[in-house]
Amino acid sequence: MTSTPTGRYAGRALGTATAVMGGASLLWPHALAKRFSGGRSTPDNAVVRVLGGRQLLQGTAQMVRPVRDVILVGIVVDVVHVFSMLVLSVVWPQYRRSTLTSATIATLSAAAGTAVVMTDRG
Repeated sequence: MTSTPTGRYAGRALGTATAVMGGASLLWPHALAKRFSGGRSTPDNAVVRVLGGRQLLQGTAQMVRPVRDVILVGIVVDVVHVFSMLVLSVVWPQYRRSTLTSATIATLSAAAGTAVVMTDRG
């Protein structure tokens, strides 16, 4: 576990938020893609579901085992996702709004994970 009760709580809270976002992407891919596309082209539902499945797995792992190493792996996965979305925003400009929104969410998730790791030094 993380070294303090506060760290465990924060790790589980991060995991819960991540899992909820992932679950929503699995259940309502078109609605979410449409909402975040700003009226532009929306990615295929399968793409949204795959990314949602990744978030659901990551969040579940963080909820079940809120240890430093699991949180750190989540941070790395989020950072890789950010860079992949930035590349895709250039390669497929018709999906730029969606990819940049996804990159922003992953950036916030990585920042939250970093805050959990940095503040849990008990």
